[in-house]
Amino acid sequence: LNADPYNPVYAGKYDALGYIHDGWVDNDTLYAAHIGIGIMSIADMSDKSNPALLGTQITTDHFTHNTWMSKDRHTIFTTDEVDNSYLTAYDITDPTDIKFLDKAQANPGSGSIVHNTHILNDYAVTSWYTDGVSIMDVSRPSNLVQTGWYDNAPNETGGGFNGCWGVYPFLPSGNIIATNIY
Repeated sequence: LNADPYNPVYAGKYDALGYIHDGWVDNDTLYAAHIGIGIMSIADMSDKSNPALLGTQITTDHFTHNTWMSKDRHTIFTTDEVDNSYLTAYDITDPTDIKFLDKAQANPGSGSIVHNTHILNDYAVTSWYTDGVSIMDVSRPSNLVQTGWYDNAPNETGGGFNGCWGVYPFLPSGNIIATNIY
């Protein structure tokens, strides 16, 4: 895009594992959520015409929806968009040997579906459809601890796709925006 942003030139694609529902990019590395096959993959995108698959991980609930990186770039957090799902942490310091660290729910036993997570400093700010917004301390990713929670759809319970669809924690004001879907 740098040469002429109004007329981008095709550089290549990564589709080694098929459809990517969501992804997180850090420089030349892609962290992809393959929702249909329940896998998170890591790809080296340095050579845009020939990306290299570095590693894969089957996620906790086999329906990988979203990925987001820790600030130190050692941990990836994933969400799986199914009933009774988890925010999950994986050690990715060696992309060829990804290791499970921990998983957590906003309201254990509620059956709620996790949707998207974003990492802000040492916190995972995550939308859960019927459970609202969860803020988890992820400074020790092998011990995820919920430190804040707000149910912005208190009349919604259980599984299903009603309630908190998205949360955005990156405003300069420090405010967090949450959106609902019905």
